[in-house]
Amino acid sequence: MSILRSLYRGGQRLAGRVLQRTIDQRTADIMSLLSEVPLFQELQQTALHELADITHQRTYRRDEFLYYENDPGMGLYVVEQGSVRLLMGDADGTLQELQKLGTGQVFGELSLLDSFKRMETAQAVTETTVLGFFRPDLSMLSMRNPQVGAQVTAALARYLAHRQVELINMISSDAGPLQARRMLIEASTTALGSTVGRPTNGR
Repeated sequence: MSILRSLYRGGQRLAGRVLQRTIDQRTADIMSLLSEVPLFQELQQTALHELADITHQRTYRRDEFLYYENDPGMGLYVVEQGSVRLLMGDADGTLQELQKLGTGQVFGELSLLDSFKRMETAQAVTETTVLGFFRPDLSMLSMRNPQVGAQVTAALARYLAHRQVELINMISSDAGPLQARRMLIEASTTALGSTVGRPTNGR
């Protein structure tokens, strides 16, 4: 078994080197960045290549908004260079900073799976370049290469699952584990109820 595993890993490394020689430097740079993003770290080289090939690059000026709270969400962004801050309006409508993101950090990932409204406003702190990956891209990728599409979807599911566990732990430390579980059950029930009557199978 260990011999077979060694041969398999050797084949993966060889395939990776061959792939690396056949891609342009720009794609290689994007692959390198994505491989450092926790969401994509477990993807194979071929999947990273496919993903890098269909990402959209855009540069925003200082203080320019990428999107606003309650906008329709289409997908996620990865900060390639610069800085983005996430904001949310308080009771008076004043924008309050939630988080500041730098190179390699991801945001907006929930919208990659469904048409969730944006839960925050995103604004460039400095001149900032981001990589965008959107639901139509994931659909196209899944049709073109179902195995890679499944890898990306599974990676996103793992990422969101880990985040949910951490959220439950945080609520437990404040409100107690029993209340945390009750809140999770209530949220699940509400989420399931919101899908009643929604069209399925494209209808």
